[in-house]
Amino acid sequence: MSPAVRARLERLLDAARAIQNPGTPLGKEARARLAITSGLSPAGIELALAECLETHPTEAELARLAAHVSSAPRAHVLLSANVFTAAHRAIALALAASEQVFVRPSRREPEMARLLARGAPGLFTVVAQLEPAPGDACFAYGSDATLSELRAALAPGVRLYAHGSGYGLVVTEAAAVADPSARAALADAIALDVTLFDQRGCLSPRGVLLEGDAALAEALVPALAHAFVELETRVPVGAIAPEERAEQRRQRAALAVAGTVCPAGSGFVARVSDAGVLETLPSGRCFGGACVDDAAEIARALAPAITTCAVAGAPELRARVAEALPTARLTVPGRL
Repeated sequence: MSPAVRARLERLLDAARAIQNPGTPLGKEARARLAITSGLSPAGIELALAECLETHPTEAELARLAAHVSSAPRAHVLLSANVFTAAHRAIALALAASEQVFVRPSRREPEMARLLARGAPGLFTVVAQLEPAPGDACFAYGSDATLSELRAALAPGVRLYAHGSGYGLVVTEAAAVADPSARAALADAIALDVTLFDQRGCLSPRGVLLEGDAALAEALVPALAHAFVELETRVPVGAIAPEERAEQRRQRAALAVAGTVCPAGSGFVARVSDAGVLETLPSGRCFGGACVDDAAEIARALAPAITTCAVAGAPELRARVAEALPTARLTVPGRL
């Protein structure tokens, strides 16, 4: 990483730190503006800023970020709306690639990019339209349909770094949840991951695969529901559209026919017999749990949609899951 790239990243980090700090003018403005555009409750915004805005990376982490990209004459960023803190990393990648960066925010949530731009004047330009030329880099975030349209529209020679749809997954094993206190700790960690951004991000977990013990899988469902309810008392759910509420009710009723469904504050936790159902669960803090014989093999079948996987268990389980999900980011529960 060159000194120029390091300096650009530090300026962006300074802006992010000012946004994260509720006592700075930029931090106060961020909270007021994000309350309008993010769809999250004030406590949800605060949690997202505290947990998801990376403001103190190590030098090794910055070096790895810079190594992900190649230099370009110009870099362009197309942002999505669901996870406002994602703008920070997206812009950081672009700044690692070029000193000329152009950012098009989502129309639904344009504020985070604008706040970062105000915190680091002249570092990048917020634009209404991106115009990448051959040789430029383009970092795009959105639905698979949006990215398909973008690919078709880009000029030949533009390097596209695309980040599309997907969801997170948790994998654990009987030995990791046999003790009630360990089960409660895992449930608390999963509740945090689900609560962040009201489960709307492409890293947000939709379900857990528990390898090997049906009775423990059944016991994990109420433990999760309890953790969801407890955290919601401190971090209320944000705005949920009527059609989203209707989908939650429909899914909950359908799942109740086939298995255990526990109310969990604004959402629910369900025991499912088919892990494929996890992909269809709605956002808004709705979660599923499945007991499986081989979690790695089930994860392999789900792999095309899995962006990240949190593993709670022995190193052998983590190794099998890593082999099954070669393109997914691996982490631990509570860090999705």
